[in-house]
Amino acid sequence: MILERQLNRNWTDTPIEGMRVATVWNDDTDGSYFVQFKEGTRFPMHDHDGWEQILMLTGRIRFGDVELGPGDTLLLRNGDVHNALALSDASFFVAHRGDIAMVD
Repeated sequence: MILERQLNRNWTDTPIEGMRVATVWNDDTDGSYFVQFKEGTRFPMHDHDGWEQILMLTGRIRFGDVELGPGDTLLLRNGDVHNALALSDASFFVAHRGDIAMVD
């Protein structure tokens, strides 16, 4: 059993300006984490070795051609190449199986 209290969440800046993450659990290439994007933050085109599921908590983000808002979920599978653009300050939860592969 893994319990993480919101008050103890450890946020880390990433190499992508305007993006930070708080890892919940990580087991090799599988795991879950919270993400915060500042408005205008872009995550480049990428694919996944496995699946990725996103639950939007706050704000609006466009994943590829799909715009998500609070409460929306998105399941991405291998071959669902996409990028991400924060249309506002936003936060979301990600659970995934497999690693990320950046696409040129």
